[in-house]
Amino acid sequence: MSMSFVALVFLFGAIALGFVKKSNVGLISLGTVLVLGKLGNLPVGKLYGGFPGKLFLTLLGTMFFFALLQENGTLDKASKKLTRLCGTKVFLVPIVIYLVSFVLSAIGPGAISVQTVMVLFAVPLAFHLDASPILMGAMAILGAVGGTASPIALTGIIVGDLLGQMKIPMPGMAIFAGVTAANALCALVTYLVFKGWKLRGQPVQSDPEPIVFDGQQKLSLALIAALFVSVVGFSQDVGFVCFLLALILLFTGKVDEKKAVKSLPWNTLILICGISVLMNAVKLLGGIDLLARGLASFMSPATAPALMGLTGGIMSWFSSANGVVFPTLIPTVPQVAANVGGASLIQMVAAIVCSATVAGISPMSTGGSLVMAGCAQEKNGKENDSSLFAKLFGVSAMCVAIIFLFTLAGGLSFLQ
Repeated sequence: MSMSFVALVFLFGAIALGFVKKSNVGLISLGTVLVLGKLGNLPVGKLYGGFPGKLFLTLLGTMFFFALLQENGTLDKASKKLTRLCGTKVFLVPIVIYLVSFVLSAIGPGAISVQTVMVLFAVPLAFHLDASPILMGAMAILGAVGGTASPIALTGIIVGDLLGQMKIPMPGMAIFAGVTAANALCALVTYLVFKGWKLRGQPVQSDPEPIVFDGQQKLSLALIAALFVSVVGFSQDVGFVCFLLALILLFTGKVDEKKAVKSLPWNTLILICGISVLMNAVKLLGGIDLLARGLASFMSPATAPALMGLTGGIMSWFSSANGVVFPTLIPTVPQVAANVGGASLIQMVAAIVCSATVAGISPMSTGGSLVMAGCAQEKNGKENDSSLFAKLFGVSAMCVAIIFLFTLAGGLSFLQ
């Protein structure tokens, strides 16, 4: 039995055991990764290399900052004010979140920066609007990952550079058009599945009680605006910016630091980091490559774009789309097209980008992990981490499947 196959058994076994035992999958992953490392002769140093230090600090900084905003009442008042402005048209809020995320991402900063800010806004808002946090978070993520395929945004630039290195003349706007169409379809289906059209606001009272922000809350709103400008406009690191903004709030002496720290969802942080360590070991032992090769072996001229997209989506569940999936799969496109005889290069590239980006709703990715963190921070008690993990992964799998079926049915055939 090959180590790549054993690695996949450990990966899916840890996730399954967590669901069955209702235990933290991150702790299970950390408890089993040493065994996998010994079986695969991986030094401990490489196991430590899988710890997502940047993601951990990003999540810790953003969660702490927004915990302070929750503690001083800013988020509650802001959400109520937005609800009142929406009136009975709350069903439009998820659509607006999607469009704002898409436009912000398309103008250049990239999906991670935009989705971080938008998810942190959308999830608490969902609880105040009595909407699904999964719906609101997914719409924020889908908008961000759809816009990032723009030729001037991060993914669009990476894909363009890869194609340029292979001397393949593919117009960036064509890829962007294909990704936009498929991404919008995923957003529409997600909106319908979670019954976004049924969201209703409370009737506006004739003389509603005014919502007034005090000085501390006005400062908090200004700091939220500063977060948007610094991260989206100037591409600053969102985690460190949040730590700085939190420090400003602490200096006012009007927020409870200890209460905010206690409210942080440490269980979720352990879940995310533990799985990341195990994922790294699985990747080093060839488990992800084995999974991808198995899918690619079933390709034909008609199914090549859809299956390449599916391969990219599955790989993206376990690795970075921009850092791993695109540099790994896109250079293989010309050879795959030659081997299967006449498959469209541009459709394969577009399908890979579509699937790999929408997979970001997975709780094992930055976007999905932010949704989990936001839900945990609300402490609504309606679902545990394992249930939310499964639902987010289900939405991610649904979107990858939509891209697969959309491509298989010729949805990207306008790209020639």
